[in-house]
Amino acid sequence: MDKLGHGVYTPLDVDLLPPLYLIYAENPSDSGKVHSSVRQRWLDGDEFIISSMKEVAQLAYDGHNALLQKNYSELARLMNKNFDLRRKMFGDDALGELNIKMVEVARSIGAASKFTGSGGAVVAMCPDGDAQAELLKTACQEAGFVVEQIEVAPSALTKEELASLSSHQ
Repeated sequence: MDKLGHGVYTPLDVDLLPPLYLIYAENPSDSGKVHSSVRQRWLDGDEFIISSMKEVAQLAYDGHNALLQKNYSELARLMNKNFDLRRKMFGDDALGELNIKMVEVARSIGAASKFTGSGGAVVAMCPDGDAQAELLKTACQEAGFVVEQIEVAPSALTKEELASLSSHQ
């Protein structure tokens, strides 16, 4: 980040992705209003936070490899591990009850699930296929959540722009 002003990105072929689903609450209430101390704990050298962040980074590399191999059961395991680590680091109050419930509903039918980013929605993957996706839709509807299949578009960046983002100069 300091050298390039951005992270190093590895473009992926969107055709490697399995079907993914976005889960969200139509009328969200609390999405986690408690401010987290994770950044300060990182700056203070908290070993748990540092080792957990390194583990999250490793999950990204492992997820990339799982995608390249189209090993979706491994990708599902890694997605769940990502959320579990985040939950341990940030705590339930910071994550928000509604966000946690979305993950738990997806997991209740065996789907993998994690936050899309900072919360407010989760992404789910059904490693067991279409029948499991139908179970996901039913479980989410019963819990009051909306489910949409994600449509992933190829990058709009040029080859040169992609190369500049993935260079290690």
